[in-house]
Amino acid sequence: MQNTDNTIYFNFSYFALRLLGKGLYSNHWTALSELVANGLDAQANSVKIYINLIDQEHSSIEIFDNGTGMDYNDLSEKYVLIGKDKREDTQIGEEIKKQLMGRKGIGKLAALYMSNKYYLVSKKNAKETAWCLDASNVKDSDIPKLDKCNAFNIGIECQDEWEKIDSGTLIRLTNVNLTNFGEKSIEGLKARLSDFYLIDELNSKIEVCIINSSEDLKHFEEVKKSIAFKNFYAFYNNTDIDLEKQLSSHVMIGSSIKEIDNVPREVQFLDINNYEVEGEKYFQKNDGTLTKEKLPYRMTGWIGIHTSIKKEEAQRNDPEYLKNKVYRPNQLRLYVRKKLAVENFLDYVKNTQAFANYIEGEISFDILDDNELGDIATSNRQGFVENNERVQLLIEILKPIISALIRTRANIGTQINKEEQNYREAEKEKIEQEKREEEARRIKSEKDKEDAIAQMKKAEEEKYEQEKRADLLNEHLGSEKKRNHFLVDSLDENQINFAKRLHMIRINSATISKIVKNNVIKLKRGKFKEEDAWLCLKKISYLNSRMQAVLEYSAMAQFDTKEEFMEGNLFDFIEEYAVNILSRSDRMRIQVVRNDEYGVEMKFVPQDIAIILDNVVSNSEKHDANLLKIVLGENGNVFTIDFIDDGEGADPQTENLDELFEFGKGFTATGTGVGLYHIKDIVENDLNGTVSIESEYGKGFILHVRFVKL
Repeated sequence: MQNTDNTIYFNFSYFALRLLGKGLYSNHWTALSELVANGLDAQANSVKIYINLIDQEHSSIEIFDNGTGMDYNDLSEKYVLIGKDKREDTQIGEEIKKQLMGRKGIGKLAALYMSNKYYLVSKKNAKETAWCLDASNVKDSDIPKLDKCNAFNIGIECQDEWEKIDSGTLIRLTNVNLTNFGEKSIEGLKARLSDFYLIDELNSKIEVCIINSSEDLKHFEEVKKSIAFKNFYAFYNNTDIDLEKQLSSHVMIGSSIKEIDNVPREVQFLDINNYEVEGEKYFQKNDGTLTKEKLPYRMTGWIGIHTSIKKEEAQRNDPEYLKNKVYRPNQLRLYVRKKLAVENFLDYVKNTQAFANYIEGEISFDILDDNELGDIATSNRQGFVENNERVQLLIEILKPIISALIRTRANIGTQINKEEQNYREAEKEKIEQEKREEEARRIKSEKDKEDAIAQMKKAEEEKYEQEKRADLLNEHLGSEKKRNHFLVDSLDENQINFAKRLHMIRINSATISKIVKNNVIKLKRGKFKEEDAWLCLKKISYLNSRMQAVLEYSAMAQFDTKEEFMEGNLFDFIEEYAVNILSRSDRMRIQVVRNDEYGVEMKFVPQDIAIILDNVVSNSEKHDANLLKIVLGENGNVFTIDFIDDGEGADPQTENLDELFEFGKGFTATGTGVGLYHIKDIVENDLNGTVSIESEYGKGFILHVRFVKL
């Protein structure tokens, strides 16, 4: 077919073009990247991609650049010639030839792969021409052609942007079917497009605008790499770009055990001096002969191994981690002349180790597309012939690096597994130790009870013997003075201890006698009033309770019962008293719960503490409680004692529970209202604390004691 001013014919039939296009491109994004590469090869420093997805089944795409542009001669002598090697063009300088991404002149087929009808508009030398290739209703035997048209009539959607460009080329694709790509795929489009080029090494900027609805504004965003650098655990980098600053110093590696899951792990860096990545050698040409001289080769790039490829775990280290239909982070992308040559070179390396799919990287090996050597690209232009010596050379260079990364990641995995095993063993041992300690406490408690009973029995026997000896002494000695002298001189150690234990009883008894005497005198003089009677009863009741307390604990006391005060751990005293004294109750079980760490060391009166404990037990028994819990704890500098029973609780007619602390107001039908009064008096005056009641009829009774150590 002869070209005219208005028509330019291709040198292939439609059948050949379609056959080539289907074999060259596996998806729309690969084809789109080829059209962008054409703009970059045209020395453009700006390439823009506009995608209208309002009608996804009939989408439109516009790719335009500010490159050199094409006139009629360029179109007729270069563009329509399929297979023309751009690197052999005598009109292009040698320096530019070295930078060209394309080689065989077939990248233009990408437009026909995506659309049966597309427009080509180009500006060169201040002149704009527009052409259309319409393959909607053609025969396979027909020869494709570019028909000249009016640029004003083709409906350029980015007309404002295109008018800003003095020279360059615009490709408008119509009726592009993008229904298979959902919203999430579009979100990853910029990241996916960035994979097709070494963006950081280009002198050009690629921008994308996506319109999803008629309300969206045209806004172009620059295509940038979207790599989760902060999720890498180990890293190799021999480029001139300081990528290490984009990595984290530490990462988190997932574990089912929280304490291990939150441990930061230091990121590892491979020493590039340990790996041979460059050299020179004779290579085989297409005709089977070797090159006359050795050609230099060098692998450059970065390779990392991810901490995890599970989205949630990876995003904990780096929120940029993205994994969807169009972008996959577990690839080793191979670039030749700054353009993606193999999407995942790991398929060539064939490493089957457990963490092989954690590898991600971007490497360059330009010797794979050297002008002096033969073309080793596969028929679909998306890979290389695997058994070629240059491909095998790259595989051997990469193997030790990849193996080292995998080994490093496997080592930390092994370490974490060991930490988990040690943790579980420690937890198991801790549980076993707690069981052993609980059993030891149970045995000790039972033994202490037995010892206490035996000690009480022994004390009773000693008391009985002492009384017998005293009666005999009274029969044989005539005077009180002589008898006392005899007793003191003749008492053995047990008798002396017993006398000491009666010391506090004598003191309290003497005080009661004094109170009675003073009030009898008042009564005789007619000065005894009702408030005197109440005060007298309070004092006598209190002193009587103290004597009862002494009788309870004195036989088993390890401290000097002659002293009113003692220094020691109050919580330990309460626990021992509950275990050894209160637990004798046949009607109710006593349980002590320790929520404190060290207890409270202080000066206290054992008799008063015993009064509190005895009165609480008495009240709980009167209310038919089966269990009384004594909970000891601390909250900052405040110490807490809670008495909790499961009895009947307070009388429902009691409106104000604080009245139960008043002297003489009975808590039960048979009670006198004395016990709670003494408890409140001791807590407020001896412990400088507070006491309160919480009770509900039928649901038990709680007495709260709070105090601060002075």
